Amino acid sequence: MNSSELLSLFRSEMVDEVEPFLWSDENIFGYEDDAQKMFCRNTDGIADATTVAVTKIDVVPDNSWLNLHASILKIRKVTRSDTGLTVELLNQEDMDLRNMHFDSTKGPVKALITGMEGHKIRVWPISSETISLLLTVFRLPLNKITDDGDQTFEVDEEHHRHLLMWCKHLAYMKQDAETFDRSKAKDFEERFLMYCNKVREEERRKRHKSRLITYGGIY
Repeated sequence: MNSSELLSLFRSEMVDEVEPFLWSDENIFGYEDDAQKMFCRNTDGIADATTVAVTKIDVVPDNSWLNLHASILKIRKVTRSDTGLTVELLNQEDMDLRNMHFDSTKGPVKALITGMEGHKIRVWPISSETISLLLTVFRLPLNKITDDGDQTFEVDEEHHRHLLMWCKHLAYMKQDAETFDRSKAKDFEERFLMYCNKVREEERRKRHKSRLITYGGIY
């Protein structure tokens, strides 16, 4: 289902198929865009390890700060492109526990420190090498749903129809005597979040490594 097909479904279910419309096409495409982003924020996001603009960052000597793509919600893993070895991912609190400090020390990249600034990550120690790091991430959609129509959603098709719940939440929050309904808006918000919770738990179970339990223990 593309953005125009979801718009038609929205109009059908909201009985808004005759002009003058209660909600413009621009309104509805905006709701769809927000719905896809909210779905990602509430379900970990879109798993990505191959989009170069998002998942590859270059490190040069004397560099300590790296810019992250704005779409990234969470970094799952970092590896070196030259050896495939994992680079440790830490937060600032982890550094304190390990007695790691930011000083003038230089050397091969041993760790990346998260959470210090938005959309940035810090190298430890200061890099003495030129390398590329490959990220595995969860992210937001890369392209905005606009009023151009016929755009493809990045979330799986099985979720497209359920995006309408957030669209309807926003639609009923529109400040207009004919559209505003706080009760309906709240109902669709709760239903959407419940669906997101269900999807998030399902996806996490899929990613969880199954282990065989025997009388001798767990293998």
